[in-house]
Amino acid sequence: MKLSVARLWALRLALLTAASCATPVIGHAQASETDKPENSAMTGELLYEILLGEMNLRQGEPAAGFSLLLDAAKKSNDVQLYDRAVEIALQARSGDGALLAARAWSQAWPKDRKANNQLLQILLAVNQVSESLEPLKKEIALAPDAERDATINLIPRHYARVTDKKRAANIAQQALEPYLAKNNATGATAWTSLGRMRLAADDVAGALDAAKKGQAADSKAQGPTLLALELMGKKVPEAEALVLQGLKKQDGSEMAMSHVRVLIELERYKEATEQLQAITRKDPKLADAWLVLGSLQFEQGQDKEAEASLARYVSLATQAPTDTSTRGLNQAQTRRAALLARQGKLGEARELIHQIPANNADEQRTRVLAEVQLLREHRQWQAAFDLLAAHSGGNADLIYEQAMLAEKLNQLDEMEKLLRKVIAQNPSYYNAYNALGFSLADRNIRLQEAKQLIVKALTFAPDDPFITDSLGWVEFRLGNLGAALTYLEKAYKDRADAEIAAHLGEVLWKLKRQDEALKVWREGLNTAPNNETLQETLQRLKPAL
Repeated sequence: MKLSVARLWALRLALLTAASCATPVIGHAQASETDKPENSAMTGELLYEILLGEMNLRQGEPAAGFSLLLDAAKKSNDVQLYDRAVEIALQARSGDGALLAARAWSQAWPKDRKANNQLLQILLAVNQVSESLEPLKKEIALAPDAERDATINLIPRHYARVTDKKRAANIAQQALEPYLAKNNATGATAWTSLGRMRLAADDVAGALDAAKKGQAADSKAQGPTLLALELMGKKVPEAEALVLQGLKKQDGSEMAMSHVRVLIELERYKEATEQLQAITRKDPKLADAWLVLGSLQFEQGQDKEAEASLARYVSLATQAPTDTSTRGLNQAQTRRAALLARQGKLGEARELIHQIPANNADEQRTRVLAEVQLLREHRQWQAAFDLLAAHSGGNADLIYEQAMLAEKLNQLDEMEKLLRKVIAQNPSYYNAYNALGFSLADRNIRLQEAKQLIVKALTFAPDDPFITDSLGWVEFRLGNLGAALTYLEKAYKDRADAEIAAHLGEVLWKLKRQDEALKVWREGLNTAPNNETLQETLQRLKPAL
């Protein structure tokens, strides 16, 4: 409906009247007094433009609302109106509009940190990496001295999503140039951020050089050593010397514990154990070190030492319980129970698990699963099945575990019934589809149905190597050796598991590629010599290993 001029003016008067009763939306809270430009008067025309802009937004016209509010921001030089214009453009997913508003805001208020940060973030969001240099320089320069290191530390996060990582690293280097020359904590921080940017760009040599120069700038700074630890985790040989050099300058145990975690990831368990022993001698009240040490000793079969370390952890953690220590206590008690079970004291082991606190449903489920795992490890299939039958209720995870135990008991009809119950309850529970499909394939029955179930599981988890293994196995049962080989080779490449090795080896054996089969089986034996599937395969085919 077209309004007459008189009615338009009446509407305008009503809006102005309403505005005069409302709290103004303008202000300059984010800028310093010295930076305030001269404001134009807040005239009725300007108030009308603001209100009309907001009305357009409410009526589903974001473009019109944005234009009106940005124009009002420029006329008033008001930071909140600039902020509102940026917000509107972002909500409308208009990168160009957001960039236009942020540029105008930053130009009007050159020392406003939020204006500059918005401009930087929007430039990176629209992948204009080259344009981000000046805002990045300003981002660092505008930060107060007390916040400058933290601001520099955030640079890799700002650029995490840009596509041209190499260009991003070059931009960061230019912005950080004034700080890289400083032989102090800020210089070390700058080299660390630049090193992370280089590492993201796959410039390992450049990242290593940054770690070296960061340590040279400040030998006590943690950043360069953490960067070196990351490089060590990526198996860069020269990085370890930097790590060891940096550790000598650290007073606390935090960095040493980070070193331990990398050693464990690299499967250098003996060195990790030695490091932990040194840490516990230096800081005997560091509970987490005792927990990790006890867990490592447990895995290496050092039962007596593991029990002593875990008991020490329990003693320390119970003195000052926290959410983290509660989880650790559960883990420690589970390990101690496993140690008792190894000694033939299964009853005492189960009783120890019963003593683990369980204050909510998740903790109760965790405790039940810990006891089930203990029973499984000692081949107490029926006891584990009965325990789950008593506690599963409607929980899909516990019902699934119960189905796996039914298979161990050769109660295959019960297993299928339980798995179908899981699927009915949670149609996206892909492990249930896979388990049922693999069970049918392994028994060489209802093979087309088995394949359908496994393919269904893959729709939910297309990169799962164990489901890919199942698909390869059902193709083998169907006689499709080419397809079976393709799937099983992919699964084994993604996960060199002993059970997958058993299946892949059998297909290769069937294809008369005995040497390749023997190689895969030997690899599987090295990984898990007691794997049931692999052992059954070797006993049945009797290869000369």
